[in-house]
This record gives sequence, C-alpha cells and structure tokens, in this order.
Amino acid sequence: MFGQKHSESTRKKLSEARKTIKVEVTDVLKKETVIFTSIQKAVDALNLPKHQVITNFLTRNQKRPYKGQYIFKKVDNSD
Repeated sequence: MFGQKHSESTRKKLSEARKTIKVEVTDVLKKETVIFTSIQKAVDALNLPKHQVITNFLTRNQKRPYKGQYIFKKVDNSD
C-alpha cells in the first residue's frame, strides 16, 4: 500500500478494531467479580497463558467456567 491511502470507511473499520474490549471476570471459587478494561489486563492479572483463552471463551459462548474457576463476560463499552 505504499503511496496509497485508506478510504474513510476503511479507516473507521480499522479504528473500531483497535478499541479495547472490557471484560467481566467472575471467580466462582472466591465468589468475586472484577471488571478489567482490556482482555490483556485480565490475562496478566489472572496469570493465564495467552489472550486467546478469553477470546475463545467469549466467541464460543461457553457456559462452563474456564478451569472450573473463571467465567468471562464481555462488558458493553457504551460508557
């Protein structure tokens, strides 16, 4: 794309894709719920191997807790 510019609609799509996703994490063992401002912050705080753990949980609409402990839920960003 050297020397070319993205269209306005493409720039808008790229901007939307970069926005972070807020995640609500419920620890069923401790009965605590915490909202993280991004998936990566949740991964770091919970010492998970990689962000795909949460991404896959959300896209597959899983109901069973991850490793029997964590339930992830996407939080609406309309704040």
